Amino acid sequence: MDCGPHVETADSAEAGDAREIERRYRALVEQLPLVVYVDALDESSSNIFTSEQIEPLLGYPVGQWRDDPDLFVRTLHPEDRVRVLAAHARTHKTHEPMSIEYRLLARDGRVVFVRDEGVIVLDDEGDPLYLQGYLLDVTAERELQEQLRLQALFDPLTGLANRAFFHEQLEHAVSIRKESEQRTALVFIDLNEFKQINDQYGHSVGDEVLAVLGNRLKQIIRAGDSVARLGGDEFVVLLTAVAEPAEAAIVAERLLDQITTPIEVAGRHLSITASIGIAVGGSAAELLKQADAAMYRAKANGEADYAFYDDELDQAALNRFKRLGELREAIGRKEFTLAYQPVVNLDPFEVVGLEALLRWQHPEHGEIAPLDFIPLAEESGLIVPIGRWVLLEACFYAARLRELLGRDLEISVNVSARQLQHPEFVEHVDGALQRADLPAHLLTLELTESVLVASGERAEQQLGILKARGVKLALDDFGTGYASLAYLQRLPVDVVKIDRSFTAKIDSGGDDLALLEGIVGLGRALGLQLVAEGIERGAQQGIVQDLGCHGAQGFHFGRPESAALATEALTQATLPAAS
Repeated sequence: MDCGPHVETADSAEAGDAREIERRYRALVEQLPLVVYVDALDESSSNIFTSEQIEPLLGYPVGQWRDDPDLFVRTLHPEDRVRVLAAHARTHKTHEPMSIEYRLLARDGRVVFVRDEGVIVLDDEGDPLYLQGYLLDVTAERELQEQLRLQALFDPLTGLANRAFFHEQLEHAVSIRKESEQRTALVFIDLNEFKQINDQYGHSVGDEVLAVLGNRLKQIIRAGDSVARLGGDEFVVLLTAVAEPAEAAIVAERLLDQITTPIEVAGRHLSITASIGIAVGGSAAELLKQADAAMYRAKANGEADYAFYDDELDQAALNRFKRLGELREAIGRKEFTLAYQPVVNLDPFEVVGLEALLRWQHPEHGEIAPLDFIPLAEESGLIVPIGRWVLLEACFYAARLRELLGRDLEISVNVSARQLQHPEFVEHVDGALQRADLPAHLLTLELTESVLVASGERAEQQLGILKARGVKLALDDFGTGYASLAYLQRLPVDVVKIDRSFTAKIDSGGDDLALLEGIVGLGRALGLQLVAEGIERGAQQGIVQDLGCHGAQGFHFGRPESAALATEALTQATLPAAS
């Protein structure tokens, strides 16, 4: 009986099945977002197979990888080559899995970071056949890590050392041994009337001025010295070693020369002045305190741009210390109050929340502007107990409103970097919500970009915990800094509040409207709730609503008012009609 044809048909079927399996395997491999490779276990690790994804990653086609046995070695970054080849050799020898990250040089010169995971494939008898693995492009991840490292040490606006890194530099400079006649000196710089630039021209112009000044200061300091931005408009220059105070004075004069040279920004020539305080010798803590005090003496003395520290502080410095004492006592004396400004939803038009704004009723000087005491509270750490009181007071008020109105109303509270850095910040928020019996989803914590940059990784962890409990997060003053997108990607932000500098002139047309359109488009693409700040006219309200903003805030809907007046406005529905 002739069975030949049946055998051939079976063989053909098996071959067809094998080809189909191979076709499906290749199709799967070619769709993976990584490079799959198979290398022989010979001395040169000859390439058996490399998936097509290698060409868009490094620019070399598959055939070149197969035909050029030295290509892999040539593409290894010189600093990583020995380490990578040793890892491959170890895997060949021990048959242990390989897991390593390194850099490859693409054909066009780009540096590509890859994660290389490989295993030795064995046959049925346990003998090694080949090395199989994959290369995953982790360039974006590594670049983000480097960006975070820079943010931890350097000010993102100026590129100078930040406050934390500066303190490390100062401690090191004071601790190292110097010649007997040499001492460490500190030059503290505070820009005069810088707030006027922000108020008159906007924060974007102010930021550009700071960036230009930072670059100028960096260019003129002496070799071995360093310059840092402490925050706001304050800079400090660390002179590692000076033989006499005159050396520090010379540096101060050079700094003043650079600072007072007009800066061209947005077609304007802006003139800046500064007050400089100098301290020489002493511990790190003493140097900073003394240089700060000397700066205030210089600021008070209209005839001098810089001053050295001495034991007799002028009246301005004494007033500063006195104000610190008053701040410490203000909570117990119940001198702080909160004003509440409505936040509205645009469609349907209704008040959906209130922002709590801190006010200080000084017993002698009346109401003190927030900018005149909040920075001092931040610097001294007093903002932590003050902020804790604000949280509790705002939550209690929101709970009372909820009961009075019979509906939910959100309350927004501004949070500082010092508060976020406090180890018990989560407990402070939890305690306020529990004592007021306010649901967590009705509390929104508002944070600016500068606060997030200054707060660090621990703060992000605390915010993640609060977010998981239902507390909402808002990024305030969006668009005024340079880190917004990075934080929008890393933090679970619910609300983005568009800074008033982008809405102030939108009803006059021009570039301001085009810029706002771009910001709104970005926020909507990310699925964020958008609130436009600084709305003062009905025309502005109509524009932001047409662009797609969900909410708005500004004098058009109500000025910050006491709890009593804010409650009256809500119960009487005295908002302007929807445009």
